[in-house]
Amino acid sequence: IFPWIPTQSAMDLVRPLIAFLLVACGASVPTRLVSRNNVRLHSYPSIVQRLSRQIVRSMASRRDIGRGLSLSLGGILGSSLGHSHARQMLQSSELNTINVFKRSIPSVVFIDTFIQSSRGGFSMDPVDIPAGTGSGFVWDRDGHIVTNFHVIRNAQTAKVAISDPKLKNVNTYQAKLVGFDPDKDIAVLKVDAPQSVLRPLQIGTSADLDVGQGAIAIGNPFGLDHTLTVGVVSGLGRQVMAPSGRPIFNVIQTDASINPGNSGGPLLNSDGEAIGINTAIFSPSGASSGVGFAIPIDTVKTIANTLIEKGQVLRPQLGVSLFDTAALKAFGVDIDGVAVLQVAPGSPAEQAGIMGMSRLSTGDLQIGDILINVGGDEIKVESDIFKALEKHQPGETIDVVVLRSGKERIDFKVKLGQARLPGSSFGTSTPPSIGGFHGS
Repeated sequence: IFPWIPTQSAMDLVRPLIAFLLVACGASVPTRLVSRNNVRLHSYPSIVQRLSRQIVRSMASRRDIGRGLSLSLGGILGSSLGHSHARQMLQSSELNTINVFKRSIPSVVFIDTFIQSSRGGFSMDPVDIPAGTGSGFVWDRDGHIVTNFHVIRNAQTAKVAISDPKLKNVNTYQAKLVGFDPDKDIAVLKVDAPQSVLRPLQIGTSADLDVGQGAIAIGNPFGLDHTLTVGVVSGLGRQVMAPSGRPIFNVIQTDASINPGNSGGPLLNSDGEAIGINTAIFSPSGASSGVGFAIPIDTVKTIANTLIEKGQVLRPQLGVSLFDTAALKAFGVDIDGVAVLQVAPGSPAEQAGIMGMSRLSTGDLQIGDILINVGGDEIKVESDIFKALEKHQPGETIDVVVLRSGKERIDFKVKLGQARLPGSSFGTSTPPSIGGFHGS
């Protein structure tokens, strides 16, 4: 081949080059070699290994220049094979999760909450005492941050930490409270941050979710910022209790690990779109048990936009307290419906003539009215009443049907009142009351 080099030496130099080309092809083309007799041979990597061993044995007895070329080529081959093998080990789903996480980091925030107290001694200057931590995410470029109400309900002030994708650092901003909805466990904060820092999270929909599809949770459990956990949507249509004591409907169940500090962070689909807000876990110990819950994003969109526009969410009220349905059946009343325990004075229910339970002179309880239909929706359990009322607005007149004394059917026209929502100590100078809501 080369006149000044013996033929055998030339082959010794060419064979490593052939091996290198085989490696390059083998890394991208998974085709197998076939011999002249149409007999299937080993795949490229196997051929390379055998050929390399033969080359090394041959080069050991050849000139130094050949040995040097073999050693240099061996380093290149090892590096190429190692890199190719590492990339092949990552599945497409893993690469997608990595990309979703990287895109979402600037949008997921860390929330520190505080209560204020005096320094003591001769100083009356207030000092911030940490009250808790949580998560949230950027809603828009106006600086609105969406989180859970229970993250901020016992706080007087809060700080929001946002990752700056350009400067590769974290900036902390004082937060203002825009509004909250304890019935849905949603709150909206606002920070005065430059638009270059504010990266709104991509919002999806929860209307077309399927059990088994991927779910990605990002938050700050135990104060560990930007922690990612992966799972699936484990169930749909679940029900959890809000801080106000009302049920939240159509909640998403997931096995993506959710721990204290994850509250308020987003639950994402495989496209990186928010499908819910992580809000609760089912666990006797308080740690993740593989059963987590997220408020559906379609509910969040409605509440968050209302809070941003009006500062509050108005809900209708009948003005009744309810008797437990299971206890009602224990009294021998086996009918579908919910018994009215008490009627609030001056409430829409009292004005319409709805009656609660009363105690007879004998000391026995007398069952009053049993709600069987509210606004055209059948009532079988307590949560049905809240679900029915969510379809209406304060001031609206609806039909309410009851059974009196368990047999007489009565129809009422009820003009709904406005529910009084629990308050929050956020932004006040008064510490929250223990075990409840300040100002409720």
